[in-house]
Amino acid sequence: MKNLLNTIAIALISLFIFTSCDKADDIPMEKKEREISNTQMQNPKNPYDKEGEQHNAFLDYFIAKADGSKEMNREKMLKIYADFYASQKMEFGDEQIAGYGELFDAYSEMNIGVPSSNFPPQFCRWFPVICDILTPSPTFPYPLPLGLLNEDNGGTSTDRTLTFIDAVKENEAKILADKELSEEQQKALLNQHAIARYSSGYWHNVSAIQQGKSGYYEAFQEAHAAKVCHTCDVVGADAAGAAVGALVGGVGAGPGAGIASGAALLEKAWNWFWN
Repeated sequence: MKNLLNTIAIALISLFIFTSCDKADDIPMEKKEREISNTQMQNPKNPYDKEGEQHNAFLDYFIAKADGSKEMNREKMLKIYADFYASQKMEFGDEQIAGYGELFDAYSEMNIGVPSSNFPPQFCRWFPVICDILTPSPTFPYPLPLGLLNEDNGGTSTDRTLTFIDAVKENEAKILADKELSEEQQKALLNQHAIARYSSGYWHNVSAIQQGKSGYYEAFQEAHAAKVCHTCDVVGADAAGAAVGALVGGVGAGPGAGIASGAALLEKAWNWFWN
């Protein structure tokens, strides 16, 4: 009798354990966001990959030096660039000053946030290749898959960003293998894609990991609430800025693109340093 009672007790305990496990399995586990490292953003096969690292470094430097409550004019912006170049042991002389002046003029033509598909004629005369790159066609089929960053795709920001980075790398492989591209076209496209990878990782880390520890976070959250996919807009502005910056003498695509995303993020910044 004692053995029978022990057997029944063991069976009941086992049933309770299995039932508890089944109930636990029914509860969806919330996936945690993860920081995306520089290693995950990298693509050593892209000869302009270092521009992406400089882009992220500039974003950190810019937010530490810029005061959003004050007017940001070209003179102040050039001072920030000069100091950043010095911190990176990069030359900043007459060529860079002239180049950034030209870059600011170009960004002024691009208007707010992401460039429109209807570029002003002057802009296309300055950088004809950019009009092709930023408005992909069947003969120039390398659009950035920005839609992958949209929250409507589900999953975590980490998952969406890593998927985007992988898709960008696939594009880069095609660009490197495309013998029909001119040297100028390939340079602009590879810079655009390198910056897009690093930009997506940077803004993911700001919004999902660093949050209030980042000087960009509050502005990012406010803009994010008002846009369908604000991350898409900021990364797109970054990448467009990289394509332009890559073709301007004396300007690095990374730092040049950084100020484009800063403007797209902070919005009022477009009126700060172009006018």
